[in-house]
Amino acid sequence: MCPPFPRSLLILFAVVTLCPSAAAQAPGEPVPTISSQLSSAAAPSGQAQLVPVPRLEGVEFVNGSGSQLVLERDGKRYLIDTQSQTIRELAPTVSASVQTPTAPAQTPTTPAPAAQPEAKKESDTYYTEDIVLWNLPTAHHLEKKALMIDFTHRFNSEAFQPGGISNLLGLDSFSYSSLGFTYGITDRFFAGIYRTPTNLGRIIQLSAGAQLSRENLGHPFSSTFRVGIEGTDHFRNKYITSLEIAVARSIKNRAQIYFSPTVSFKNRSLDVIGNDVFNGETRVDGDTTVALGAGISVDIRPTVAIVGEAIYRVSERLGEHRPSFMLGIQKKLYRHSFTLGFSNSPGTTLSTRSGTRGAFGLDDTFGGLTIGFNLSRRLF
Repeated sequence: MCPPFPRSLLILFAVVTLCPSAAAQAPGEPVPTISSQLSSAAAPSGQAQLVPVPRLEGVEFVNGSGSQLVLERDGKRYLIDTQSQTIRELAPTVSASVQTPTAPAQTPTTPAPAAQPEAKKESDTYYTEDIVLWNLPTAHHLEKKALMIDFTHRFNSEAFQPGGISNLLGLDSFSYSSLGFTYGITDRFFAGIYRTPTNLGRIIQLSAGAQLSRENLGHPFSSTFRVGIEGTDHFRNKYITSLEIAVARSIKNRAQIYFSPTVSFKNRSLDVIGNDVFNGETRVDGDTTVALGAGISVDIRPTVAIVGEAIYRVSERLGEHRPSFMLGIQKKLYRHSFTLGFSNSPGTTLSTRSGTRGAFGLDDTFGGLTIGFNLSRRLF
């Protein structure tokens, strides 16, 4: 039997050892077990379920890269690298090889989305900034709330006549200057107004049209349809109605070809239209004309192209014997283009662009070409 004093020390040691555990336990609270602590730690936090989407407008992934993507915003394209945390703007001709996102597998309870045309790679779509080549439309897509301004000059003197160099190839002569605006009402519909000078009847052309297809959305070609009404002497006399279809097809990213048939009702020759301002009371019955236009633009530099077009009236020539045609060079930058060319036609509206200088009794062959230019700018 242990002596009383050592026995008291043993009891006191046991009490001191158990007191901290008892103090940590709140009265009436169960003692936590290991299994309950693991269950509490494994409880998931409240997070929103992530739902995959087949495609996000303006965002494209780069093939062969797990850290790069292309973001399109306000008409510009940016290359974002999440690994190096850098953002670089892509030049208009620099194209990223993007991969077409695939739609996730659909569950039996979820209806399959409607089939959409596969987006065309940017490298396969030709880059242009203007809605017209020279006179022909390019079927260029005009975004919603975008405003284009077009300023055209067609000089009168022949560029290659004897002594033409001293006349700066005709730049010293007077010009047929016209001004127009085109506005994107929606992402598909657009409207425009255009005015020609006194020498061409002070025509005011009102037009409206729609984008029918776009190459960059996977369609085989871009196309537009437009209706225009022209009234001479500031839309107070002699009205001409025209219907136009424009088709554009890219040849990779190096060239683009254009085709545009146009039907004009009550059309008249350029000399008669030019006299409407001074002889508005003179009645000249117009004819229905059908014109077929074709053009091409070929890049020789990333932002420089050789352009050419021809428009031929297949019915009701209105006394003219040759098609209108031009050849020139175009410089294109972001939202801006400048085209310098030589042409045998001063007309720039839907009905007059197929007419030639021959209507005024002037030479409309290659020897009678005159210089001119187009200046186009997207304001916003």
